Amino acid sequence: MRRQLKKLVFVEPKSTHLHVYSRVAIPRLGSLLLATIMRAKGYDVRVYIEDIHPIDMAEVMSADLVAISAITSTAPQSYRLADKVREAGIIAVLGGTHVTFLPDEALAHADYVVREEGEFAFQELVDAIQSGDGLEKIQNLSFIKDGRGLHNPERPKIANLDVNPIPDYGLITGWKPGGVVSIATSRGCPFSCTFCSVPGMYGHAFRTHSLDRVLEELRIHRETLYTFFADDIFTANKKRVKELLSRMIKAGLTPEWGAQVRTETVDDPELLQLMRDSNCFNVYVGFESINPRTLKLFQKKQDLAKIERAIERFHSHKIRIHGMFVVGSDEDDVETIDATAAFARKHDIDSVQFMILTPIPGSPDWDTLYAKGDKYVINRNWSLYDGHHVVHQPRRLSPYELQLGAIKAMQKFYSWGGITRRLLKRDVYYAAIRYWGKKMIREWWKDPENHAHVQWLKERLYSETPSLGRRALRAVGVPEVLLKEKVGQLLHTFLTELGVNVVPVAERLVGQAEDALARARESVDCLVMPVVKRVEQGKEEVYAQLATATEALQAQLGKLPKIAFPVVGDQGPIFEPFAKIGLLVTDNLEKIRLAYRKAGVTEGLWETT
Repeated sequence: MRRQLKKLVFVEPKSTHLHVYSRVAIPRLGSLLLATIMRAKGYDVRVYIEDIHPIDMAEVMSADLVAISAITSTAPQSYRLADKVREAGIIAVLGGTHVTFLPDEALAHADYVVREEGEFAFQELVDAIQSGDGLEKIQNLSFIKDGRGLHNPERPKIANLDVNPIPDYGLITGWKPGGVVSIATSRGCPFSCTFCSVPGMYGHAFRTHSLDRVLEELRIHRETLYTFFADDIFTANKKRVKELLSRMIKAGLTPEWGAQVRTETVDDPELLQLMRDSNCFNVYVGFESINPRTLKLFQKKQDLAKIERAIERFHSHKIRIHGMFVVGSDEDDVETIDATAAFARKHDIDSVQFMILTPIPGSPDWDTLYAKGDKYVINRNWSLYDGHHVVHQPRRLSPYELQLGAIKAMQKFYSWGGITRRLLKRDVYYAAIRYWGKKMIREWWKDPENHAHVQWLKERLYSETPSLGRRALRAVGVPEVLLKEKVGQLLHTFLTELGVNVVPVAERLVGQAEDALARARESVDCLVMPVVKRVEQGKEEVYAQLATATEALQAQLGKLPKIAFPVVGDQGPIFEPFAKIGLLVTDNLEKIRLAYRKAGVTEGLWETT
């Protein structure tokens, strides 16, 4: 249907959750770039980056088309805004990383979804609406036709990034020149970290702007206080970045700057020298973990020695470090989180980010682990997918312990001691950063939604205790068929480590005389009831037997206290169900974790270290 479009409004919603980096407002460039393109084509445009300025709903509702950018944690707000826009008869378009990978979900709220790189698709969409032409040939576009979502083929990635104009920051409502700007010199990442969605969005191929274009953008922002190079890996092509930095120095275009880099950056002395000479203020380094098994799991291709070397060499060149760590992998435990905080303090990393592993749509982790049922995901409230809330089930600790561990790690780092040490070094800037971090953690705890989330995680862990009460369990009945499986054998060893006797309970109790059933009831204090949630391929018969045994024992053993024990096929053992049973024996979680760890070693499920 043909419609005349004159006014376009671009919106980047703000996350509803306060976290320690809320104060730094570096807008993502997608909305701003599209607005710059469309303004050049003669449209009246407005840009609202809600982290910079509140959204003026009167302006939004006066638009002919509203384009909303959504990352996973802002998806709910983006959807609510899109719903309001559509209700008012205005065209709503959604774009960004989240809707790229979940376009059908987004189409429930918007007229159109622009997937992946949107510069050409968005222009073609607006042209098609104006002219009334069909939409089927617009690559990267999703829309509803005949009641179902259509997803046009992907468009090849933009090879020559210079075809895009320099984003005009003056279009952002409330923008004040001279502060912080973001300049992208490249797109794409050649690496494959399992928790990251960047390659899925922008590809593995490393594509760049010309150096002349980058220098031109630096000249435009000559009076800027700080420049963030918004590349996924700024130093991926070391030869190119060395040439860029040399030209920046020669041209006198050396604002204080920062960028995301990898630990390998420090292995090039010439590059390090150029970074210092060009006024590099800080680097954002994805250390991710100090746990070798976690680094291997993340496919990070670095080790602890590389991390320590990177810290020492950046600091020796007076380059400050923002260390980014991810906690909560299947190889992490409570001790790992504590050790990570201690490591950051020991090596005097200037600022840190302890992000909780989060299954972001588009990441390899989402595709291989989380999207396939409820194997790991425990909460699908997208607003919690910000790296500060546990939304998945880790293997070696409970979600509640992971949540507390991550926040406590931040508290240990952003402490009065750390603030004082910075002041003694006369480093006022990072003393202020650490004070702000300390303040924001305090504010995080005051947020009712955060408090409710932590309480919900706690209730999950202690869910069995209120109904059964903590007791001196002498014996626990476990169905014989469960004890034949690896997870049942682990449970047997775990309970034995806690001093509890495990009594195999046979399904053949069904149909026996009442006195035999009575003796069975008297021999155990409670009964473990396996709940089959996911059937492993090739073992359908085993899980059918588990289900049958559970149903039979449920009927025959009457009022005997029962504990639900989820069995999730190919998932392997996870700590929380074991902890729920252990908490009926003792309130000492450390003792429970030790028993679980010993049981895992005994059963050959993991190494001793």
